[in-house]
Amino acid sequence: MPGSTIENLRKAIKSRGGELAAGFTMKMTNKKLNEERQQKMANNQKKKLEGISKFVADRKKGKFETRGPLRKIFLAPALFILIKPSFYRRYRKLSNSSLHLSFRELIPLADQSFQINKDCNGCGTCSRVCPVNNIKIVDKKPVWQHHCETCLACYSWCPQEAICGKIVSYNERYHHPEVKLPDMLNT
Repeated sequence: MPGSTIENLRKAIKSRGGELAAGFTMKMTNKKLNEERQQKMANNQKKKLEGISKFVADRKKGKFETRGPLRKIFLAPALFILIKPSFYRRYRKLSNSSLHLSFRELIPLADQSFQINKDCNGCGTCSRVCPVNNIKIVDKKPVWQHHCETCLACYSWCPQEAICGKIVSYNERYHHPEVKLPDMLNT
């Protein structure tokens, strides 16, 4: 679920004097769906992307796919009672921090829970796909620099499936079948 991503992006851009013209969400597929459902979802994604592309090409403004005010009000108690505390505890554990840091301060440190297994060959793909240059290759092994955004691109695109750890313990490696490694490389 996108949560408040669009609202947060809108605020961040506004704080720098800009304006977000529109914001869209996409349902992503995963390996757990059978092939027929994955194909149906991929077709829906393609149609939606065509609509978004047309919207952008026509330079339209004002469409924001966010949770409506009633949904926010309805979900607020669960957010504060269940969700936020559990995420905070999880990221505090992942960051291995005993300090009382805010949730936003813990996220970049969560990369401390990444590990590599014996299959790592030092190819550097993880470093090249990281959108924030958070991974340096040292002695043919990845070293995380603690400004991670937990996008998990390194984990999803590692050709050896050598990246593991608590941060990804509940995830499956997946990327859209039409997206290829060269599309992702940070060059």
